[in-house]
Amino acid sequence: MPGLKLALVWVGKTKSPLTRAATEEALGRLAAFSRFATLRTEELAGREPERQLLRRTEGTRLWLLDPAGRAFTSPQFAAFLEREATAHAGQEVVFAVGGADGFSAAVTHAAAGRVSLSPLTLSHELARLVALEQIYRACAILTHHPYPH
Repeated sequence: MPGLKLALVWVGKTKSPLTRAATEEALGRLAAFSRFATLRTEELAGREPERQLLRRTEGTRLWLLDPAGRAFTSPQFAAFLEREATAHAGQEVVFAVGGADGFSAAVTHAAAGRVSLSPLTLSHELARLVALEQIYRACAILTHHPYPH
């Protein structure tokens, strides 16, 4: 299987120092899988963040994180990432966390689909942490690395 090229982008500025610290901690744990997967993160703040999102995700496989999206268990999500990497070798798989108003029709139209982290509505900062944890678990599953259950 080709190496995973992943990105997690979010609309909105990180306000909580706790979220910033937890994000750094999660990225540190993901570094253990750097030979298997690369993950880039990006905060889209300021003017017209959705336009930035569309521009920065051209030529990628964009998946929107949305409570109404497709739900996975952690092993199913790992298999999903493996299928994406195999079917779209060389393309970056981007997961996007929307702002308070969700995603515009233009962004929804440009996306490959929607993935649910939970049927509950999460703040964009909490959604980012849940997404990072699930990416970590997917990498652990795909590399047969033990992880806490």
